[in-house]
Amino acid sequence: MGGEQGDTMGLDELEAFLRKKGAAELITEIGTGTATFNALVDAVSISGSTVSTRLSEGVGNDVFTVSHRPTEHGTEKRYALTILGRRIYDWAVQTEFERKVRELRRIRQERETAFEQLVGKINRDMEIRKMVSDSDLIQDQDIDLPEGTSFVPKTPSGEELRKAKYERMEANLKPVEEIEQNDKERRSSK
Repeated sequence: MGGEQGDTMGLDELEAFLRKKGAAELITEIGTGTATFNALVDAVSISGSTVSTRLSEGVGNDVFTVSHRPTEHGTEKRYALTILGRRIYDWAVQTEFERKVRELRRIRQERETAFEQLVGKINRDMEIRKMVSDSDLIQDQDIDLPEGTSFVPKTPSGEELRKAKYERMEANLKPVEEIEQNDKERRSSK
């Protein structure tokens, strides 16, 4: 008697729950086993707070059960499907909803991997562009550095700077003979 009344009375609430973001995905992720909160957060594309809310609502709608298992660090909540939850999961498998959820998850992971590769390539490209623009030695050249190469210009030591300054000063000095020659020419023209 109570079961029949609960089933008919709860249909609207159950449908409303299933239509909420992430609810049906949580059912497919738990599936025939059990899952921890953290595993579910990692598996579905909704926030941790939404996962928490959906799990509480699912327990309230008799879709999920919660068990507490001892661990090294205390106890761990594990979520499993109730008989009603298993019926929903079975329908999810039959309608291919479960397969689509897993496919979407795989594609999301591939997208994340591709995105990280994109960011890595952009960062490497920007480092190389900065290196090229900072360097007077390399201009308008495509350079292909091995993966992981880091180019950090070496700062010259104080001794090297003094030596370079001295060499510039030396280069600016005219030979003594040239100066003496110029002086003689000026005197003779007077």
